Amino acid sequence: MLKFYKIYIEIKGKTMSKSNYNEELWEEIPRFAYMALGRRGREQISLRECFIPSCNSVDEDKLHPINKEKESKIVANGDAELQKLKFLIHCDVCKQNFKLIFERHLNNKLKNSESEEKKIVLERVFATNADEKENFGEIGFIQQN
Repeated sequence: MLKFYKIYIEIKGKTMSKSNYNEELWEEIPRFAYMALGRRGREQISLRECFIPSCNSVDEDKLHPINKEKESKIVANGDAELQKLKFLIHCDVCKQNFKLIFERHLNNKLKNSESEEKKIVLERVFATNADEKENFGEIGFIQQN
């Protein structure tokens, strides 16, 4: 007879089961960001690594998205919008959570466009700790198609 065991991970005093992970969120997170190198072009940076300074694990199998939050704010007389997508991610190596924050600057003058991606003027990526009190810095920008 097979026995099934639920795997638990200890996270800062509370227990989180693997069932709390939402692996489908990887489809919404771009694989890479780009960092401008001035006149020397740009460098591609993987977003499938731990951005906690004490960890820096690059094994994407050890990272698990947990949830996503979305915030929007209209600016400049309704012509522009600032949208933030926040993805909470757990790292199995350091057993900590961090957030990838995608800050999108949207042009609302293009309201007749078919999709939201066409309205994106600039999209930047930041990393913070789970409660957003400690900013780990800007990672780079997302290349728009």
